[in-house]
Formats: sequence, C-alpha cells, structure tokens
Amino acid sequence: MMGGWLLLIFVLLTLLSIRMVRRIQTSPRVVEPFRRIPRQVGRGLETGQPPHLALGSGGLISQDAALTLSGGRILERLTQDGEAGEIFPFVTVADPVTLLYARRVLQVASPHQGLSIPPDRVWWAGASPMAYAAGLTLLLGTQPVTTSILSGLFREEAVLAGEIGQRYGAHSIFSMPDPGGAAALWPFDPSLAVGEEAFAAPSPEEISGHLSALLLTHDLIRWLLIALLMLVALGFALR
Repeated sequence: MMGGWLLLIFVLLTLLSIRMVRRIQTSPRVVEPFRRIPRQVGRGLETGQPPHLALGSGGLISQDAALTLSGGRILERLTQDGEAGEIFPFVTVADPVTLLYARRVLQVASPHQGLSIPPDRVWWAGASPMAYAAGLTLLLGTQPVTTSILSGLFREEAVLAGEIGQRYGAHSIFSMPDPGGAAALWPFDPSLAVGEEAFAAPSPEEISGHLSALLLTHDLIRWLLIALLMLVALGFALR
C-alpha cells in the first residue's frame, strides 16, 4: 500500500516538474564541457590541427547505443563548425557498426554534400576497452590534434585515455555517463559532464552548452526525489 502511494506521488511530481520546465524561459546553468567545444574548434581552425572525438568502447546494437548516439551529436557539430576550413575531426571507435555510423555522420553533417571526406578520419582503435585505450595512444602519437573529446562508454580505462591526451598536449573535454569513467577522469577535469549531462550534447541548431528541456527536467526530478526521500525518512522517524 505504501509503495502504491509513493509511486503515485512520484508520477504527480514528475508531471509537475515537466510543467515547471515549460514555464522556464532560460536555462539556469551551462554544461561546461560542451561550452568549450566551439572554442576548441576555433583553435583547430587557427592551427590547422583537427579535434579528436573518442566514442568509447560501446556500439549501436547494445544497451550502450544511447551513449554512442550522444557522441554522434558532438561529431555533427564538430564537422559543421570545422567545415569552413576543411578541418574535419578524427574519430576513434571500438565497434565495426559504429565505424560505419561515424563515417555516415561525417558525410551527412558536412554542409557541402559533394565534399569528399577522407575515410581515414574514422579509426577502429580496438575491440576491448584496454585495446581501445592503446589505439588512442597510437592515434595521438602520430596525429597532432588540438583537442581530445571523450564521450561514450568509458569505465576505469578512461584514466589512460585522459592521460594520453595530456601527454601529447591536446586539450581534453570529458563527457562521462558511466560512474566508473567519471571517477577516473575527475582528477583531470572536475567540470566534466557527469551522468545524464552527457546526453545534453547540443546539436548544431541549439545554443552550445545550454541545458535542453529534457536535462532541466532531470534536474527538477532529482531534487524532487531528494525531497520525497527526506519526507519518507522523516515520516518513519516520527512513527
């Protein structure tokens, strides 16, 4: 009985939070890693060095597909922003299907559809997480990049990927939905996008770095859940 009441209250609070989001006109905060991406693309245009996007060891035919698709939005933005100077990003993947997907995104995201993008812009770095981290070492050691963006499925091996970027002088931007990857990269950049923030990567049509309505809803639901848990704990304490 108590569980049914809690479920009903949760549904009502969720609907209330969605209604509150629709009334909010501006985003209350920015997601710092995504705000830095246009600046790094500008640096790449000045230096002639492309950015690097690591989509992690996930794929498109598994439960981690959402993480890969979120990184695909970043790839779209990098491609469109760098197209003016023909500075196309390098992409590293660990899944053959994701490799085809990344190549397709690069081609479709280019405003000039007839422009031929070199196929070596997408690298298959390795199937296992550790082999993938080793592949990142090979890429960053042979191809200078202005920034290294990690967005996708990363766990504890993310610490190697973060260290590799710093070793070769690339600016690092981290977007980590997995708690293990976020914990590994926290010492490198405390402002990394954590949890559902990783799914707020802006598309080329959106204002870079600002929260989407979906992410704002997540924030409100999180605080409402905290308040609900505190009320339940207080109720049990009073009993």
